[in-house]
Amino acid sequence: MKLSKLKLCNYRCFGNNEQTILIENITSFIGNNSSGKTAALLALNCMFSNNTGDRILKRSDFHLPKDMKPEDLESQELYIEAVFTFDELENGKEGTSSVPTFFKSLVVDMPDGTPYLRIRLEATWEKSSNVEGAIESKIYYITCPESEEITEEFKSPANRKDLDRIRVIYVPAVRDPSKQLKNASGTMMHQIMNSINWSATTQGKVKTKIQELNDQFLEEKGVSILGTSIHTQWETYDSDMRYSNAQLRFNSTDIDSSIKKSEVVFLPTITGKECTINDMSDGLRSLFYISLVDSILDVESKIQQEILTDPEHVSFNHKPPILTIIALEEPENHIAPHLIGQLVSNLKKIASKSNAQTVLTSHSTAIIKRFDPEKLRYFRLDANDCTTKVCSITLPDKEKMADQYKFIKEAVKAYPELYFAKLVILGEGDSEEIILPRIWNAKNGNIDTSGISIVPLGGRHVNHFWRLLNDLCIPYITLLDLDKEREGGGWGRIKYVLRQLIQNGCDKNTLLQTCDGILSDVDFEGMHNWDIKETEGLQGWITMLEQYNIFFSSPLDIDFLMLEHYEHIYKDLLSEKEGPRLMVDENGQKHQKFIIDIESSGMCYPEYEKRVTDDVHHTLKYCGGNGKTYSESQKKLMVWYTYFFLNRGKPSTHIEAFSQISDGMLASAMPPVFERLVAAAEKALQGEK
Repeated sequence: MKLSKLKLCNYRCFGNNEQTILIENITSFIGNNSSGKTAALLALNCMFSNNTGDRILKRSDFHLPKDMKPEDLESQELYIEAVFTFDELENGKEGTSSVPTFFKSLVVDMPDGTPYLRIRLEATWEKSSNVEGAIESKIYYITCPESEEITEEFKSPANRKDLDRIRVIYVPAVRDPSKQLKNASGTMMHQIMNSINWSATTQGKVKTKIQELNDQFLEEKGVSILGTSIHTQWETYDSDMRYSNAQLRFNSTDIDSSIKKSEVVFLPTITGKECTINDMSDGLRSLFYISLVDSILDVESKIQQEILTDPEHVSFNHKPPILTIIALEEPENHIAPHLIGQLVSNLKKIASKSNAQTVLTSHSTAIIKRFDPEKLRYFRLDANDCTTKVCSITLPDKEKMADQYKFIKEAVKAYPELYFAKLVILGEGDSEEIILPRIWNAKNGNIDTSGISIVPLGGRHVNHFWRLLNDLCIPYITLLDLDKEREGGGWGRIKYVLRQLIQNGCDKNTLLQTCDGILSDVDFEGMHNWDIKETEGLQGWITMLEQYNIFFSSPLDIDFLMLEHYEHIYKDLLSEKEGPRLMVDENGQKHQKFIIDIESSGMCYPEYEKRVTDDVHHTLKYCGGNGKTYSESQKKLMVWYTYFFLNRGKPSTHIEAFSQISDGMLASAMPPVFERLVAAAEKALQGEK
């Protein structure tokens, strides 16, 4: 039996439009603070908690619409619905008594369909003379398919005894693990320990030993004096015959009373003493709490096995729940970073059990990146009506677009911070990750406080990232390399972006509008073959695409752009014996000369001209052009591009350059495209389009 859906309407921050949350074996709720993640866990706890107090609804559980004062609300209705499926029915697996319990309440959508279970909490709040108002609530089995309207004839009252077969263990973000880790009333330890079937022999021996211990205890002179005084003095205060004989006892002779004092201890280590749970740090207690939940589920699984195989000789007088849902808030709290991986592994292990599921919330990118995106549910508070919206992560079709599916899946796992960003800037690669934060800092201060996330994607499958971010309602800007004269660059890059926008739902006629009318399909398909020298027309398309927050590092890529605008900074990084060099022929003799000396001297060497030609080809890559659309100074700069970025490495060169550039210097010579990109980012952060 597994929870497959949670439906919420008018519960806390969930408004009048029903939100359906799909649940897997293990599911992580993500989103910014106050987006409704905790409310969803509390909704589950409200239906299936073992603690009666958790199931009591309060006035604050009913949604208050935006712009309405509490005193103006006369009544409100809410519902929470949980939909369960059964693996034994769907996959032919043997059941563990889950189906018989709920058999009469199962629902099927169609002939030969797989049955499922709908449990629904409905509640009404009305204003009354009571400060909290009048609250009525009931839990029903819903016996009609989800596609049909629910009427009274399809509501069957749910028996609490049966509902207790489903258990939610809610672990809040601010927690006191020490309470749950002792054998106190109401804890998991107490429930299991209290259900052990003690043999008569064991009970007799324990009672005898405890009595012997008490007798020995009372023989001690000091204890005898204290006990006599307690008895004598009490007689002077009260004469009730039931309580007249007060005695001091070391321990109860009742085995049930004795086991209540049991707790987990840790055997002596190098310190020479045993440790208790109170000696542990908060982080270790949290980890051990999760471990205890794992242990209890394991024991309950063994109990169920005993019931099935040997019902006459069971070890526990306890009927385990059919399903336990661990509702865990922010498991990363108090946990050292190097233990996060093991923690997630253990949570997945718990979720793999036949009698358990795990639902957790997290703000930790270290945890989120360890989850497949399919198991994430994104929570967002809609600013228009202050209600929570929930959606799954949008990925390409796994069957039809296998390569794209794998790429996007791995990309979002590698950069989970995009889920929490106020703005995402999609870039080409490592250089953008280094350069763009410094550009923003030079204009607007620390990029981290701005909530901007920079995600490199290599220019691949941008339409899927756009669709994902659109679904999450996260604004984004895209910076791509124009790659003029490189294969697929220039007009080919413009055509690629236009095609991606069309696939993402942009109006084709608007996108392809020109001075001569709408671009025909034939002309559009041949765009990549347009004359690369037609720079004015190319710039017109680049300017138009900036209206869609798509920018280009022109004419080549962001590395060439930086080198062109901060040339002297990059060249000044070199010592006297560093830099590109070549052998030149002077008066019949070969001399090694640095390129920088050749360029500063203004002399013309055939070897240098050949070097420029070779490095143009290196820069524009295999199947690229010959540099005909670049100026002579740009071609010469490609010698340095080859040296810095093809031979030395892009990230290290940019990092070294930025160590020599102040924010003032960076801003004074900033490429215009960066100025426009920063302006677009500022608008996006302010909610402008």
